[in-house]
Amino acid sequence: MASAADLRRAALAVLLAISMTMAATAPADAARKARICASRTAVLDSPGGFTVGYLFRGDRVRIARRSANRRWVRVTTPTDLRGWIPVRAFCR
Repeated sequence: MASAADLRRAALAVLLAISMTMAATAPADAARKARICASRTAVLDSPGGFTVGYLFRGDRVRIARRSANRRWVRVTTPTDLRGWIPVRAFCR
């Protein structure tokens, strides 16, 4: 049978693992949201493609993914506009 000290160590290990997991996921979620700093940027259907809408300074978006060359970002707006914008449109 496990002693009380062993049970305390096991419980501490579980709590530590949970807290580390939560700490690791929090910055990732925060990094997936961004704000536009360009005065106006076109939202495109594909990198270098056709314009499907516009975003303006201060608009907030959720980042879905980046292009292979890391110059374009696939975003979704709160109004459900989806498309690609250049990385230079974001606040640094």
